[in-house]
Amino acid sequence: MSDLLATCLAYHEATKHHLDRYAAGPGYLDWDTQPDPFRRYAGAPLIPLEHAPPGPEPPYAAVFAEGALPPRPVDRAALSRLFYDSLALSAWKVAGGARWALRVNPSSGNLHPTEGYLVCGPETGIEGGGVFHYAPAAHALELRHRIAPDAWAALAAALPPGAVLVGLASIHWREAWKYGERAFRYCQHDAGHALAAVALAAGALGWDARLLDDLGDGQVAALLGLGPADGAEAEHPDGLLAVFPHGGACASLGLPDSGLRAAVAGPWLGDPNPLGPAHPNWAAVDRVAAATEKPPTPGRCAPPAPAPPVSAHAAPDIGFRPLAHQRRSAVAMDGVTGMTAETFYRMLERTLPGPGRRPFGTLPWAPAIHLGLFVHRVHGLTPGIYLLARDPAALPRLRETLAEPAFLWQPPAGCPEGLALFTLIEEDVTRMAGVLSCRQAIAAQGAFSLGMLAEFRPRLEAEGAWMYRRLFWEAGAVGQVLYLEAEAAALRATGIGCYFDDPVHTAFGITGDALQSLYHFTVGGAVDDPRLASEPPYG
Repeated sequence: MSDLLATCLAYHEATKHHLDRYAAGPGYLDWDTQPDPFRRYAGAPLIPLEHAPPGPEPPYAAVFAEGALPPRPVDRAALSRLFYDSLALSAWKVAGGARWALRVNPSSGNLHPTEGYLVCGPETGIEGGGVFHYAPAAHALELRHRIAPDAWAALAAALPPGAVLVGLASIHWREAWKYGERAFRYCQHDAGHALAAVALAAGALGWDARLLDDLGDGQVAALLGLGPADGAEAEHPDGLLAVFPHGGACASLGLPDSGLRAAVAGPWLGDPNPLGPAHPNWAAVDRVAAATEKPPTPGRCAPPAPAPPVSAHAAPDIGFRPLAHQRRSAVAMDGVTGMTAETFYRMLERTLPGPGRRPFGTLPWAPAIHLGLFVHRVHGLTPGIYLLARDPAALPRLRETLAEPAFLWQPPAGCPEGLALFTLIEEDVTRMAGVLSCRQAIAAQGAFSLGMLAEFRPRLEAEGAWMYRRLFWEAGAVGQVLYLEAEAAALRATGIGCYFDDPVHTAFGITGDALQSLYHFTVGGAVDDPRLASEPPYG
């Protein structure tokens, strides 16, 4: 085992929650050192983007299928909408004297460690092209670096016609301020949320998105103009998405070194604002960040699994953009509201990967996340524990790893063809679900909850420690789809980062670390907090 993988596995083991103790954290919230949720670059020219209030078009279901919508021209108006529908503010919340922003992309604790960037050429009509930081509070771009037209041409030679690049980076301290050592996990969830949000917003414009995952973190950092990846306020590169009109195709998942060098030559504009006055050190986060740094890996990523057929369950007749902007994380469930089996099956089908299926066609590796489900109030299904194999090819491995002799392994009645869903246990599991999610009632009082089970150690040994982050990204992308599916069904969802890791594994008969639970989720009827008032995102 490499030292990097050993460090990664040690971090994962050390940051597990247990029934009698939690992973190391601050123990309280020091409001005097709360990080600024908005990074700005002082001295960088600010380019306002257009505001495009959500309307009924495009239809919600069409956004998930590549090729279902005609591509829009790649111009300032369309790029404004891309960011508006993925990384912008969605509302302000007010309670007493406090006021805080919500965003279209979800975030653990609403702390938003993820920063967004645009890299584009002069044909977009945005300041002649360059590298831009997205400032969500202003819905504007900050010009960090001008790319000469010939340098952009050298870079774009490897991209489909009309392509732009969207970059993501994480500031780990924003999560560590509240969650301590476990924060690195949550930053990766949020990167996955953002990847999926951008991919679906691109789909609403008739565009596709591909993660250029042959690139190393150093190459991504250089192109985005990120500083050294040390210090509490450092931005750590996540990934670079090629976004382009449907019909194009990425010849590779990398960029030419000569194009990268030409693109970053010359002066950079703006200085990042300080995000807080003090930074408690969480050395475990720094160690795992260094261990999971990705080197260039040309041609190494596997293609996605073939997409299984999708049933004819009707999708809601509603627009995508209103759902994306109204998405909220539930803070409590009513313990009464359920859903039909048809709605439940449609939600699960939407999480299936495969070419042509957004947002999972964006991720260039074989699917690694499967769903262990606690069904509470799904009309037509017996309450109990279920398993969804998101890649049916993984089913033999799953049956071997989920080795509880009492499991039934029976498809539920009425389950659509192509949905590898199995009943494991038939009984009331509401109390179990609540206990396993750090004794949180919200996991028991929805219609169902779940744990995302990742193909873990074998995948890391095959790819490298850097794959650890990508497992969380895939889980975050699944979570983003479930958020939107819940809204489409007039329900609510929320991600649950706090759960008792090994007791979850015991509930599914998992021993060892071939599978690990990386993210929990719950869907149901939400109970709103009457003390909160909402204000529009932009005045």
